[in-house]
Amino acid sequence: MCTVSFIPLNNKGFILTSSRDEKIIRPTSPPIAQSIAGNNVFFPKDSEKGGTWIASADNGRVCCLLNGAWEKHKRKPFYEKSRGILLLETFEYKSIDDFIHLVKLESVEPFTLIIIENGENSIKLTEFRWDGSKKYLIAKDISQPHIWSSATLYDKKVRKQREQWFSEWLSEQSEYNRLDVLKFHTSKHGENPAHNIVMERPGGLQTVSVTQVMFADESFEMHYNDLAKNHHSSFSIGIKSITHA
Repeated sequence: MCTVSFIPLNNKGFILTSSRDEKIIRPTSPPIAQSIAGNNVFFPKDSEKGGTWIASADNGRVCCLLNGAWEKHKRKPFYEKSRGILLLETFEYKSIDDFIHLVKLESVEPFTLIIIENGENSIKLTEFRWDGSKKYLIAKDISQPHIWSSATLYDKKVRKQREQWFSEWLSEQSEYNRLDVLKFHTSKHGENPAHNIVMERPGGLQTVSVTQVMFADESFEMHYNDLAKNHHSSFSIGIKSITHA
């Protein structure tokens, strides 16, 4: 939920990869399936609060969460709803436009939500930010690679450095595949482990897992890599219907 990359593929496919930076002692479950509003939704589960940071569904929608909006915010003593639970609630809405306009966020901590909807003739990539008082909606170019880093862990200077690492990596690729993207997310970039793509900080805060969703040929593949336990699991998800983007 702290570093996310988007890589477009030929034939309207894509690879969405999310590195989760978290306390190593926080319990997490490998991907599970859950029915939400008639959709089969697949996601790794945060066992502590029951939510997730990345999910894909058989209606063609993918959502991925990062903590924070634009800059590091001052946390309130209490938030009524977990951001990971909110992510799952997006699948209760027929369209993401409905979710963005109708959802009440006053009791939710600031976040950035990356949303992909597969339409009948196109794929729509949206960046939705909530800064604690205002919603921001930004349409992203689906034909270009993108990278995001959590504003709560990485300041503006570090985020720019990470964007530069990503740009340099992109310039070295003649084509993209899932394993090469995974290598970028799990390799050393620079000398400071606190700011690396695969990060490590005192107190047990580190990159604990990398989850990838690859879309191609009207189906998803979800790959979950638990770095702490050195465990990998994966499965395919057929698209039963297409969301109108």
